[in-house]
Amino acid sequence: MRVGFFPNWSKKTIVPVIKEMMASCRKRNIEVLIADSEEARFYNEELGLPQDMFISIPQIFADIDIAFSLGGDGTFIELARKIVSYNIPICGINLGELGFLNQIELDEIDQRLKMIINGQCRVEERIYLQAFIRTPKGNQPLVPIINEVVITREEPAKMARINLAINEGHTQMYPADGLIISTSTGSTGYNLSAGGPILAPDNRSIIVTPIAPHLLQGVSLVLKESARIDISMPKRQTHLHICVDGTFDYDFTNEDSLHIEVGSAHCKQIRFPDKKFFASLFKKLGARRDEIL
Repeated sequence: MRVGFFPNWSKKTIVPVIKEMMASCRKRNIEVLIADSEEARFYNEELGLPQDMFISIPQIFADIDIAFSLGGDGTFIELARKIVSYNIPICGINLGELGFLNQIELDEIDQRLKMIINGQCRVEERIYLQAFIRTPKGNQPLVPIINEVVITREEPAKMARINLAINEGHTQMYPADGLIISTSTGSTGYNLSAGGPILAPDNRSIIVTPIAPHLLQGVSLVLKESARIDISMPKRQTHLHICVDGTFDYDFTNEDSLHIEVGSAHCKQIRFPDKKFFASLFKKLGARRDEIL
């Protein structure tokens, strides 16, 4: 087996974690490659690993069976976006705070690698969303959406007017702070904060959740995987802002529309039988409550 390490080099513990993982992999004859970057070469002065272990993205995707994300949920999502079309499962090592997406805690590394080698895990397939902006000059594609796409006004604390159409049928005009279109993976993120439902990660539904709607019934919608969503705006609304996974930003106008649907591939993730989604979720959210108190 050959695996790839995709570290968040800004994490303070990243070097000792990589050393521990390297030792555990060597013990089990697992070949390791590491995503190349300027940061990787800088930290390799301390790690002392052979230069041929460092392979650039996306070339590294052609040479590995499993990708290990070393960081928090943001690191995991960034890797998932890059790797989704390569049919390679991801396993996350949690170096962040909550780590909803990461299956391995720091004190479990050796145990979990042993379970992977022994086949005591499964590959879970999750949906992602693909989208593009229709403009008079043609279509502008967005990056793959792992968690959610959020439509708002660019100016803070300003109400947006957002038209939602499902399967080419006008559904609702939302006067609201914004609209969240989420996958099941993203259901525990911004969608949850906005009062949306939590879905099991292998649920292939799409969630539509308004943000602070000025409506008597501003409920979330849970749509089938086959749903096609179109977002536009009334003429009085001149432009709106789009944000994908809290990272990538776009703008569109009342001459444009945003089309969203489920992607053609799947985000593949390693899952362990003793890691129960809802039990882990409520445990981690409970820990955040204790942190606040």
